Amino acid sequence: MKPRTALGTVAGFFRSCANSRLAWLFASLHAAWFLLAIANMSPTSPALADFLDKGGSSTAAMFAGRPFNYHYESALLQLLVLDDLLSMLVQALVGLMLLPLLMNIHIGHYMGSYFGAGFLLLIATFQWLAIGRSAQVWLSPKRWGAMLLRACTHYFAVAITLILLATAISVPLVNKRSQRLGFRHSAISFQTK
Repeated sequence: MKPRTALGTVAGFFRSCANSRLAWLFASLHAAWFLLAIANMSPTSPALADFLDKGGSSTAAMFAGRPFNYHYESALLQLLVLDDLLSMLVQALVGLMLLPLLMNIHIGHYMGSYFGAGFLLLIATFQWLAIGRSAQVWLSPKRWGAMLLRACTHYFAVAITLILLATAISVPLVNKRSQRLGFRHSAISFQTK
């Protein structure tokens, strides 16, 4: 297959994903889950990021400004990591390709963790759009699937509005609770070099 034909096929697939209401419903639910999982993590830690910037090492990584260690995170976040594994692999590959450029730009662990989380959300959104479009293709020929898709189309605006509203209300509340609980990973170690 010629590169131009392959790019046209990929572009056509993503265009069909972007036109699928079920795909946008999947992507919206994923984004809400993503934001809730981050809000449920330990509070932001600029001190840990500064420690890592100065050459320290830790068993925790930085994710959206917060310390992250898969073993100590909530089941909500662990499941999200497993569901977004393909997106993380794509993010790592793109990061490796951009490594020569990124070597000349130093933004630090704290800001870099926010860029990384935002980039992961963007890639995962494409993943969930593709999953939603695939689900729509699978459901379309089935009688009950067609009824479900019609309902999804009919109530799409209401469903998206409810997801956005629930996210806008719950994320600050969960984040406030996380701030109150403070750092919850006592077994994470920090070492200076």
